[in-house]
Amino acid sequence: MAFRIVVSSLWVVAGLVSALFAVTSVFVFDAPGAASNPITIALFVAVVLLPIAWFTGAGLPWAFQRRPFGNWLFLLPFIDLAAIGSLIAALEAFCGGQFACGR
Repeated sequence: MAFRIVVSSLWVVAGLVSALFAVTSVFVFDAPGAASNPITIALFVAVVLLPIAWFTGAGLPWAFQRRPFGNWLFLLPFIDLAAIGSLIAALEAFCGGQFACGR
């Protein structure tokens, strides 16, 4: 029970912090041509969905606490974090770290 309270509290704080990143994520489209780059668009969507993932990861384990997979739902935000990391690596590999690829 203490594990759920501590992790849920940390996830809510992480959700509040990531909300700041989500609000400022529109600025990735400031570079000319960034709005036409599918990797940049996917990164924007992943960053905007990150607070939702943190809050869902904090709440779903409580809703499914009697199920055997309940504690595994705490790992839900890490799927989005892995997507963000993969998209940043893709931007680095395919676009030289720029939000707008010169296609």
